[in-house]
Amino acid sequence: MALLETKDLSIHFGGLWAVKDVDFTIDPKEVVGLIGPNGSGKTTFLNIISGIYPASKGTVHFRGENITGLKPYEIFKKGMSRTYQASRLCWDLSVVDNILIGLSTKQKAGFLDVILRPKKTNDEIYQGVQECMDMISYFNPKLIDRRYELTKNIPHIDRRRIEISRALVGHPALLLLDEPTAGLNDEETMSMMEDIRKIKEKIQDICIIIIEHDMKVMESVPQRIVVFNAGMKIAEGLYNEVVKDPDVIHAYLGGAAV
Repeated sequence: MALLETKDLSIHFGGLWAVKDVDFTIDPKEVVGLIGPNGSGKTTFLNIISGIYPASKGTVHFRGENITGLKPYEIFKKGMSRTYQASRLCWDLSVVDNILIGLSTKQKAGFLDVILRPKKTNDEIYQGVQECMDMISYFNPKLIDRRYELTKNIPHIDRRRIEISRALVGHPALLLLDEPTAGLNDEETMSMMEDIRKIKEKIQDICIIIIEHDMKVMESVPQRIVVFNAGMKIAEGLYNEVVKDPDVIHAYLGGAAV
């Protein structure tokens, strides 16, 4: 059974269909890449399946359950986590505090525990910090020494790693990555590709959907590529197959293959 499945998934803003009739599946342990020209509906598709936008029509099933119309925090609790193209980090919080946000739905200590059972609360926080440091050290061990620094003082590529760590620390079944190499130079992009591979090494059962414009990333990281254009899915398959598809070439170049 597919981990995630959409049927006729669509959304319109006014009279414009931003995503239209998209059937999509991702199987357990699979890594799928989404490509397409700017404005083709890739990020909007992620926004629908993660609950940020309500679908105008169609359904989303996750782990065999219909999650269409659920709120983002409800979908997050069910095991779907994500990053964003534009950073959603809290600049005036420390590195570890930003990652700890990813454990918010896993915390068991409540308001009364803080007052009546402070040891229980402190133990849970300590365990959470350890999990955060274990996660970030997998990408860049040097960040452990900077764990209490404000995030705004951290280099851009390490901010990306902090965001991914925050998304991963809650142990999701499906990770959505929206242009994780945005703003990175070529060397940093190669490093980020290795980081994504490390995710699969560390968490072998996780599924990943990744949006990227860098074709080096899409050629080497995903197992399968899905191509969007004008809100619709126009092709899918192996990277070497889809880049030769006439519809894909036309979508990107506006002409025939050369």
